[in-house]
Amino acid sequence: MSWPQVPLGEVSMIVTGKTPSTKDEANFGGDIPFVTPAELDAEATILSTPRTLSEIGAASIKLVPKNAVLVGCIGTLGKVGMAGKPLATNQQINAVVFDEAKIWPRFGYYAAKRLRPEMEMMAPATTVKIISKSKFSELTTPHPPLDEQKRIAGILDQADALRRLRTRALDKLNTLGQAIFHEMFVGNSQITRDWKRLTLDELIFENDRINYGVVQPGDHDAEGVPIIRVADLAAPTVDFESVKRISRLIDASYSRSRLKGGEILIGCVGSIGSTMIAPPEFNGANIARAVARVPVDPQKCDPRFVAEYIKSDIVQRYFQKEVRLVAQPTLNIKQIRETEVVVPPVELQQDFLSRISLLDSSKNQVVEGITRTDDLFTSLQHRAFRGEL
Repeated sequence: MSWPQVPLGEVSMIVTGKTPSTKDEANFGGDIPFVTPAELDAEATILSTPRTLSEIGAASIKLVPKNAVLVGCIGTLGKVGMAGKPLATNQQINAVVFDEAKIWPRFGYYAAKRLRPEMEMMAPATTVKIISKSKFSELTTPHPPLDEQKRIAGILDQADALRRLRTRALDKLNTLGQAIFHEMFVGNSQITRDWKRLTLDELIFENDRINYGVVQPGDHDAEGVPIIRVADLAAPTVDFESVKRISRLIDASYSRSRLKGGEILIGCVGSIGSTMIAPPEFNGANIARAVARVPVDPQKCDPRFVAEYIKSDIVQRYFQKEVRLVAQPTLNIKQIRETEVVVPPVELQQDFLSRISLLDSSKNQVVEGITRTDDLFTSLQHRAFRGEL
């Protein structure tokens, strides 16, 4: 069975967001959440945001009600959230206020999560992808009977809750590496007296260098070379099969930034200081301009220790101090090369790494669980919208 499809414009009111004048500080800082695309996809229901509006600011725009489905329509298309209370959005978001006699909002939320591929295809080939309100209104949603919509939404809610619980567990495990690092090293008085201090430039392989990656990634090439971007560094896990790819011709011009696996990768633009060790499956991939590649020589210091040191407040404060504000916050290669690392004795590094290895084992188990629940959710979603659930 397949459910009939109806245009969003026929079963909802669509409200495009707006930003109050930023020249008037009185518009901001109140209790009304102000949603931007950065808040979409993070949690299903949005109750609070980093930036808020005052009553004055809210009076100059249109608030959307609780249960409105929020969809990113400019820039990163198809990110979705749901209003947990009356709130405002910026102009990059369309709020879909469903007629609840026709579409149950929670069902509409899950239906909206399936729109991204279609939105990507219909967006004009411009520098910034954008879907107009009229085009967005023409997108369709399945329209089963209302009782069936509620049943489907309830099943998907349970699967999504399990998926989010496991993701939060992984987030907590990802902070434990820093907790172990602080316990072993930050409170150790020897760290300022007896241990060597070397710059990142002094810790890399002799015949290598710290460098940026590809200046302009270009169009996605499904058969090309994977390229690791800042957004990939910030993600709890990297789905290597779904990362952006560039043509082999572009990659050939940037052979010095090609990865072997084991290098430290550092975000240099926007998400400053986000850090990860390139896993073995990154062998042959390349990096974007906003990422720095730091090929630490394990004979000088273990790269995993150096990576945790870079994540520490010691280095992150240094990065923030050195940031240059151009179009976006930017950290240049010279500043990264000059970043100082305190190198503990080998036996302490090994003790630290044995603890990290146990932590990594736990993280791998959670990642496997996330993969299984993602597959379950995707399967349930496909079956639900085909009328097979």
